[in-house]
Amino acid sequence: MASLQQISTALNWRVSRYRKFARQRLVRLDSGRVREVLASLGVFRSEYLLVHSSLSALGNIQGGDATIVEALLAWVSGHALSMPTFTYCYPDRTGKAPVFEVASTPSVVGVVTDYFWRQPDVVRSLHPTHSLACVGPGSLELCKGHELTDTPCGGGTPFKRLVERDCGVLMFGATMDTYTLFHTAEDEAQVPYLYEPQPYVLKTKDRGSGDVLSVTVQRQDSTIDRSFRQMDSWLEERRLLVRRRLGFGQLLFIQHAGDVHEQVVRQLRREPFFLVAPSLRKRLTRRFGGSNRFSGRFDR
Repeated sequence: MASLQQISTALNWRVSRYRKFARQRLVRLDSGRVREVLASLGVFRSEYLLVHSSLSALGNIQGGDATIVEALLAWVSGHALSMPTFTYCYPDRTGKAPVFEVASTPSVVGVVTDYFWRQPDVVRSLHPTHSLACVGPGSLELCKGHELTDTPCGGGTPFKRLVERDCGVLMFGATMDTYTLFHTAEDEAQVPYLYEPQPYVLKTKDRGSGDVLSVTVQRQDSTIDRSFRQMDSWLEERRLLVRRRLGFGQLLFIQHAGDVHEQVVRQLRREPFFLVAPSLRKRLTRRFGGSNRFSGRFDR
C-alpha cells in the first residue's frame, strides 16, 4: 500500500505535468508579443545584458528559442547579449570528469542557452563548469581567461566583470533561484559556506590549439539551500527590480546589477547567512561561529 508521502509525490508530479501542458497548449505567444513586453522595459542602455531563461515557464512561444534570441538581440540593439552555458563537468561516481569542449559540450541550463552559444559570432568562455556565452561588443574581453580563475563566478571571472560594468540582468521566465550573480556577491563577501573544502582539478580543451588544459576550481557547496527565489521582493522594495507579465510567467529585469551587487555584499557582511534558507541559519551559525570569513580558499 502506498504511503502518504508516495501519494503526495505522485499528485505533485501530475499537477506539475498538467501545468506544463497548460502553459504549452493554452498560452501561445508570438514574436510581436515578446518584443512588445521587452520594449515596455525601456531602451536598453547598459554595455551588457545577462539573461537567465526558462522557455517552458511562459507558454508556447512560436519559434521557441530562436524567437527569444532574436527578440533579445533586437532589444539590446548594438550592445552585448550574454547567457550562462553551464555544463558542470565535475567527476562522476567513478571519479572521472568529462573534458569540457567549448565547441561541442552542450549547456545544461536550458534550451535557449544551448541554442544561443551555437550561433555565429558568439564567444564562449573555456570554464569547465560555468562557461558564459556572449555576442556583441566586448565579448572576447568579457570571456577571456575564465579557465584561469579558481572560482566559477568570483574575482576575475566574466560574472565579476559583468558586475563591474553594471550590466543589466533579465530573468526571462526564470526565477531568482538562478541569479548567478548572487554567488558573485557571496564570493566577494567571503561567506563561509560557499565552497566545498577541497578544490577540483578539471579538464578543458583549448579552443585554438586543441590542447587539454588542467583547471583547478573551487566547487560551490550545493548542499546549502539558498533563499534566492524570495530575493525578488527584497530587490523590488528597493526599486532595483521591475516585473512584466508574459504569458503564464513573468520577466524580472534588473537595470543595474552593480547596484544590486553592492547592496547584497553589504548585507552579507552584516549577516553572513542572509542568502541562506532560514531553516539552516542557526545550524550554520553554530558550525561557523558567525564568522563570514572563508578560510578554505586555496592559493594557486
